[in-house]
Amino acid sequence: MSSLISQFSQKSGRNNNRTRDRKGNGHSGFLNWARRHQQLLLGSALLSFFIAWMFPGEKSFQFADLKEGRVYIGPEIIAPFTFPVNKSPEDYAADVKKAKREVAPVFRLQEQVTSEQLAALQAFTERTGTVLRSSSVNAELVNRVFQEVNIAISEEDIHNLLSGFGVYNSIASSTGQHRWLPFRTIAATVTRLLQDAYAIGILNVEKIEFSSSPAKISIRKNGQEMLESIEFFRGIREFQPILLQKMREEATLDEKQIKIAFQMILRFLAPNLLYEKEETELRMQEAVALVPLAKDQVLAGERIIDGHERITREHIDKLNSYAAAKSERGEKQDIWRRLAFSLSKWLMTLIVLGTLLGFLYHLRREIIDTPKQLLLIAILILLIMALTFVVTQLNLSPLLIPAAAGAMVITVFFDVTVGLLFAFAIAVLIGAMYGNEYGITYISLIVSAASILSVSRVRSRNWMLRSMAVVIMAYLLVLTVHDALNYLGLPGMARNWGLGFISGFIAPIIAYALVLLLERLFKMTTDMTLLELSDLNHPLLRQLAMMAPGTYHHSLSVGNMAEAATEAIGGNALLARVGAYYHDIGKIEKPEYFVENQGRGRNPHEKLTPTMSSLILFNHVRRGSDMARQYGLPSVIEAFIYEHHGTSLMGYFYQKAVEQSDGEPVSATEFRYPGPRPRSRESAVVMLADAVEATSRTLKDPSPSRVKAIVEQIIDERFKSGELDNSPLTLQDLSRIGDAFQKIITARFHRRIAYPALAEKDKTK
Repeated sequence: MSSLISQFSQKSGRNNNRTRDRKGNGHSGFLNWARRHQQLLLGSALLSFFIAWMFPGEKSFQFADLKEGRVYIGPEIIAPFTFPVNKSPEDYAADVKKAKREVAPVFRLQEQVTSEQLAALQAFTERTGTVLRSSSVNAELVNRVFQEVNIAISEEDIHNLLSGFGVYNSIASSTGQHRWLPFRTIAATVTRLLQDAYAIGILNVEKIEFSSSPAKISIRKNGQEMLESIEFFRGIREFQPILLQKMREEATLDEKQIKIAFQMILRFLAPNLLYEKEETELRMQEAVALVPLAKDQVLAGERIIDGHERITREHIDKLNSYAAAKSERGEKQDIWRRLAFSLSKWLMTLIVLGTLLGFLYHLRREIIDTPKQLLLIAILILLIMALTFVVTQLNLSPLLIPAAAGAMVITVFFDVTVGLLFAFAIAVLIGAMYGNEYGITYISLIVSAASILSVSRVRSRNWMLRSMAVVIMAYLLVLTVHDALNYLGLPGMARNWGLGFISGFIAPIIAYALVLLLERLFKMTTDMTLLELSDLNHPLLRQLAMMAPGTYHHSLSVGNMAEAATEAIGGNALLARVGAYYHDIGKIEKPEYFVENQGRGRNPHEKLTPTMSSLILFNHVRRGSDMARQYGLPSVIEAFIYEHHGTSLMGYFYQKAVEQSDGEPVSATEFRYPGPRPRSRESAVVMLADAVEATSRTLKDPSPSRVKAIVEQIIDERFKSGELDNSPLTLQDLSRIGDAFQKIITARFHRRIAYPALAEKDKTK
């Protein structure tokens, strides 16, 4: 490793020189950085503006964190001026509801409806009587009469009308009176009941449709308006069963006659009291406008609250009103103070987002340089802040804000560090937006941290259930501590436990849905997708196992080595393993040209020129990329196919070409893989694992010392040739990678104890 260390030291020296150059020209360096990241700066400013706009601007945050039942820790507060005590949102909403309920819905009496319907009933009665008294009457004629006025009548009802409901009278039957008389009784009963209903008044809307549950209605008639109790009036649906019940109580009709009478009532019963919705709503608006906002007044010099006094609802209302009054007086006195307040909200948000970006710049520079990833983070921040805004506007508990879900999504897409930075920024912004209530900041931060740990390693499909349990337990624990410190009683604690349980149950579900949506929208790969791709029953891997079994087993071995080495350096071990599984899928097309798939027969390359052999090896990279796209593999997996050889030289075929060139110069470029070189820790590890695994199979005596020598030789060669220059691997990482490789290869070549029976059998041979 000595040559590797010296090479690394030279590169470090050059980096230090560039660092000193940048420090020597700091001003111009900052300007250049600002120009390169002007979109980032503009986006941060706009995001801060949108979040600041959602902050409640009509009140001060000075007393927003006060809770009923707690002890006020602070100095005595004396009112410096007289101000009204505003009602709480709940009290004001109750007064508004009461004012609306006291407004009587307005109805207009339509007298012509009564006369028109009764006249139509009379005409129908006379027409039916004429038909029933006719000597040529038949069922078809009776049915036609009823259909003309849209009354449904059955064959049984027609038969009853024609038979006079079974009453026989020889004198009446000769003139058809036996049919007419029962129907006349039916018509008279229907007419009387309808006259009574119209005299009372029939509403064109049902009473249950009024949300304010009014006690009275206002009836307009001939330019006059009268208030009547709503209990005396009914809509058509409510009137129908009442009229049916009255017919049965009077006992003038039997059930057969009542059936026909009720069908007639359904036809001629129409509303004559029409609801005037616009006029009613206008009166409700006027009544709401008269509802006072204030319920009391605090005089100048009056004490509002004293130190160490238990906070009551009255204290909270007075202090909130005092804060609002101060804000209003400041806005009226000086517009610059108002602008300064708005600017301060924006700057506070910008500072929080700037802190997040600053840490990302120093810890995860690749995120800053990837607009797609920054946009993903910005969308999640904006989404959670929008939900916070909705919760504040609806006066709901801040425990319903899904801060933990956002932290889980960021952790799944990136890592624990980025998730914690995101959780910190979101927790501070939620506390500020909720009125400087930094108790919710403490709760959100702890719960988010627990949720981040629960998804730090997604290695099984039950991660959502595990996260649910972790987040719920975190909520219950932190709420118990927080509420106990604030002297909250058991009922209040139980309520918060319930809200925490709901939030802990919902957060992983929201996170799972967001991951699925954002993964497709931004074309980014998460551990959940990698878990699916790691299934050895994937069509590509099954095809690789059948067509190129040697390559398949080689890929599995490389996957195990890459996973262990990446785990040792703190990288994404799952990504390295999955990338190793698919890095050689291009060999499916011509597996016999690769040594691991060849038997003891002749090597096909013996009949080819070195140049043609190198083209076949080149082609497995290109074909692998084509197959990855055909099967929809993520671009992060496709990168392993391109980068696992980098721009390394195919030494065997190059030397063969030199030997066959008869002294003519041979270009090494023609025998190099097209690259690019590995650009991530995981793909660099797979490159090293691929070379080490293949070379280790050539060892005739795989002792630990020889394994160590070959591992160090390959890593040293890849480092010196510059294949690792584009990857973020450090010298310490390379040392850990080498140790991991040695352990796995040494374990693979471990000795076995010969069984006695087999040993004796071998001796007899």
